[in-house]
Amino acid sequence: MKLKQTFLALGSRIKEYGISALLYRLMLSWFLVSIFYVANSSFKFTDFAFFADINLTVFICTTLFVWLLLIKIKDGVFIKWVMILAALAYAVLAAIGKSNFPFSVGLSGAVGVVLYFTDIKELRFKLHKSVPWIFGVLVMGTVTAFVGTICCLYYLNHWTPCYDFGLFAQMFHNMKETGLPLITCERDTLLSHFAVHFSPVYYLILPLYMLFPNPCFLLIVQVLIVESGIIPLLLICKNHSLSDKCCCAFTVIYALYPCFSGGCFFYLHENNFLAPLLLWFVYFSEKKKTVPQVLFLLLVLSVKEDAFIYVIFAAAFFMASQKSFKRYLPMIIGSVIYFVIVTYALSNYGDGVMTGRYDNYIYDQSGSLITALKAVIKNPVYVLSQCFTESKLLFILNMLVPLAFLPLLTKKPSRYLLLVPFLLINLMTEYKYQSDIGFHYCFGSGTLLIYLSVINYADLKKPKLLLFAAFTSLIVYVGIYSPRNTYLKSYENQTREREAIDTALSLIPEDASVSASTFFIANLSDRSELYQLETTKQTTEYYAIDLRYSTDEVNPTAYYTSEFEILFYEKDIVAVVRRVGT
Repeated sequence: MKLKQTFLALGSRIKEYGISALLYRLMLSWFLVSIFYVANSSFKFTDFAFFADINLTVFICTTLFVWLLLIKIKDGVFIKWVMILAALAYAVLAAIGKSNFPFSVGLSGAVGVVLYFTDIKELRFKLHKSVPWIFGVLVMGTVTAFVGTICCLYYLNHWTPCYDFGLFAQMFHNMKETGLPLITCERDTLLSHFAVHFSPVYYLILPLYMLFPNPCFLLIVQVLIVESGIIPLLLICKNHSLSDKCCCAFTVIYALYPCFSGGCFFYLHENNFLAPLLLWFVYFSEKKKTVPQVLFLLLVLSVKEDAFIYVIFAAAFFMASQKSFKRYLPMIIGSVIYFVIVTYALSNYGDGVMTGRYDNYIYDQSGSLITALKAVIKNPVYVLSQCFTESKLLFILNMLVPLAFLPLLTKKPSRYLLLVPFLLINLMTEYKYQSDIGFHYCFGSGTLLIYLSVINYADLKKPKLLLFAAFTSLIVYVGIYSPRNTYLKSYENQTREREAIDTALSLIPEDASVSASTFFIANLSDRSELYQLETTKQTTEYYAIDLRYSTDEVNPTAYYTSEFEILFYEKDIVAVVRRVGT
């Protein structure tokens, strides 16, 4: 009798909802049960043991039971919310379980299908105008805490290399002591970092470093600098009359943009400043406020000698879109003049300009960027051959998939000017690190891609597309960076190793000259004379040798002779020796 009543009730529901609504609930129940198993199984979903751990009969019965419960819920809006969130949760859990970018893209596509077949018009809700700002601060703090903590653990475990952290740690120590950006471990001699890259922007954080003179402070503040770009981004969104929900979505997209955290995980670099400073320049350009616009133009230029590229193409875009030659042409000309002066100074008084990264265009071996320009003019199809290689196509997907390809979705030619830095800085060069989201060369071009996403979406007004971009950002981010969580356990497991190194390095006097392995440089950075052991030709008083790995450049046994006194030795971990007679 009860079974008959159940079937009669089910029949009435079919008439009431329709077949499609019931199938929708059946798929949702399948998602929910699958989420439970992925979240609670002791095996990875990629292991065969995961399949064996699931009783198919129990799985099917549980799915049908959940389905019957969902049938009793008449609130269609609630069901749609649960479906969207369940699809996202399932994708995120799967991305964590198998950290792989192509797989994350596939997961994003699956979530996109769910969004496509879900009518989100009924899911409208209003937010208080303060929510985007509160949400922005929370997201900024969360990402800063996550990335900053991981970087600090790496430093404390003695795994931050000379390039690109140890040298900057020493630079800030010397800036605190002398006011000058002096380094010995960057080019194996005492010189100003500005002889390598002209980056006076570093002085912006020197006052804070003087209050907190610790390398961990630099690792945390470099993430905060990037994430602070959320503030001008929200102002730009408001300037384009985007809703509070859209502002929150773009906050997620910006904060979880993979190349930003990727650059931060490679520690401190001047390029980190590009993200917020460019957005402030763009915002004040939109508002046509001359004084702050020029101020942030100068700050962008102060980041690095090649930062002028971002300025001139951003200015060219605004010149074309606002039809204001009088405002922007002087900025373009001034930026080019600035670049010429700085590169002349680097070539004649510094370490030179790194034109070698474009040797694939310098066909006459002159080392001149003029030759590279001639090559582009003479043979444009060659440029395409350099930009669209297999590895660079994957890089392009890394940059555009989290943005749902929004930077390309426009019919306004002037906006494509903002894509040129992406082409020049990241795609044209043969220097592989410039087309890798794990390094610091994407902050400027990535910022302009996000800005393009905002202004293109403001024209399109496709809520599903923006929601898809926000979801994709989250899925791709956890798919790439969730393995970093293992560093927490690694820190706990390496206590003996860490304590041995700490003890060894503490034996070196602060006023002594030191040659140290690359991963010890940052931890010895409060010294005025410090060299990287793998590359140095200097003779120093003390030598700190990392025995956790071997290199062709360093032979530890060369320091176990009568010429040196062994102060500390722990097999396969660390050795500290002192030159006899010093």
